[in-house]
Amino acid sequence: MNRFNRLTHVPLFLGLLPVFFVFHGFVENLGFITVGDCLPLLGIYLLSAGILFLVFFLLLRDANKAALISFYLLCFYFFFGVLHDFLKAYAHMLSKYSVLLPIFAAGALALFLYLRKATVPGPLVVFLNCLFLIYLLVDIGTWITKTGRRPVAQSAPSSLLSPYYKDSGNSPKPDIYLLIFDEYSANRTLQSVYHYDNSALDSFFKKEDFYRPGQSRSNYFFTTYSMASLLNLDYLHEFDDNHLLTPDDNAIPLERLRTNEVVNFLMARGYSIVNNSPWDIPGHPGRLEQPFIPLKGSLITRRTLLNYISRDIGMYLESKIKDSGTLIDDNISTIDRMNTDFLDSTLRESAKRSPTPRFVYMHVLMPHFYFIFDSLQHRRTLSDIRSRPSLQWDPERYLEYLPYVNARIREVVTSIKEHSQGKAVILFLSDHGYRYYPTDAVQPYFFNNQNAVYLPHRDYSGFYDSITNVNEFRVVFDKLFHLNLPLLKDSVIFLRTTGVANDAN
Repeated sequence: MNRFNRLTHVPLFLGLLPVFFVFHGFVENLGFITVGDCLPLLGIYLLSAGILFLVFFLLLRDANKAALISFYLLCFYFFFGVLHDFLKAYAHMLSKYSVLLPIFAAGALALFLYLRKATVPGPLVVFLNCLFLIYLLVDIGTWITKTGRRPVAQSAPSSLLSPYYKDSGNSPKPDIYLLIFDEYSANRTLQSVYHYDNSALDSFFKKEDFYRPGQSRSNYFFTTYSMASLLNLDYLHEFDDNHLLTPDDNAIPLERLRTNEVVNFLMARGYSIVNNSPWDIPGHPGRLEQPFIPLKGSLITRRTLLNYISRDIGMYLESKIKDSGTLIDDNISTIDRMNTDFLDSTLRESAKRSPTPRFVYMHVLMPHFYFIFDSLQHRRTLSDIRSRPSLQWDPERYLEYLPYVNARIREVVTSIKEHSQGKAVILFLSDHGYRYYPTDAVQPYFFNNQNAVYLPHRDYSGFYDSITNVNEFRVVFDKLFHLNLPLLKDSVIFLRTTGVANDAN
């Protein structure tokens, strides 16, 4: 009994906390993440807990005290997103980083000063040990009951498409490729505003039997807002026309992308999902580089302190040091590698045979800045790209980039059609047009986007010349699955930051 009593007073909760956090994330995302994805993450967190414990043990000379303050720090890190979202809903002022982080720091300091003089009650250690053991047992039970089920991401009860999740079995299920080329202006804009002849691209799509709506527009001219609208078949109703965006607003379209209607619907219909994009979509995290952490580990880490800071204020912090040559070079190299990876991965996917229908989402930052290739399709050097006084607002370099971009478009489309024998659906779109500000004013042509649709049966009735992105999948799903969804009014929504476009979107 004495041995058991001593064991219950050992601060096991500090080690159980990261085990619970990772295992709970694994169970939540069962079927989308493997044990192999979790182990490196668990190792990092256990090592971090051990380092914190050692540091505070040297300062406080007591294992329970060191464990308790380390536990406080790790809880704040792991569950920051839950706390932040709760406060944002019910006590918005407290959710601001400028308020919440100082309160946390003050709490850590107060706890440290208190522990220097006080002792940690034994019952508290026992309680925390038992609490996390119970949490783990509950998750183990959930894991057992979930094992063997087909993973399907869940949508909200008010989901537009959830009534259509059940498949009648009569509809064909072609592969669907969504190819997004970021910030690619419509050909009519390239001709009228920039006096650039891009008719060769139109000729290519006409030859390949695509439908080309001549007056297509996006609904927003910021990427995440436009993509959230496209993939949810709806507007973002939180944002009225001429809304002034704040850093807090960035979380809304990202969360809508992470839980979007299109992917949830297709998964429920038996589609496998391939995400060759930087954005998280249901069950499939964006393919951005993460040192030490496997890609799908981000399904677990998405609500941690570091992820929220990166999501909400990372672009602001980066803008403060954007003139750093090293940072620019790193960004250029990262975008170049990412574009190449996504294009090559999509080409490889098109050549595969799949036992299930696929939805392949590819999103490349092309011809979005940085403008990495010249008009002869030669790769520019880092110093050449960095030498321009204004990296983003450079229409000459933007236009010089288009021949390379068009070559990759033709390559991907041709590969998909050849390997599928013309039986795959191909949606070629841009999220918005090029946003060059010659007069520091938002222009209507920022919404004029590229749009080309290929359907295997080549029946394009239902599509129309002035379609906007919000109605794209409403028409496509009607043609493929006969959903008969009503069309929304085609509108464009002007969103403002400080009068100029957001560099990162």
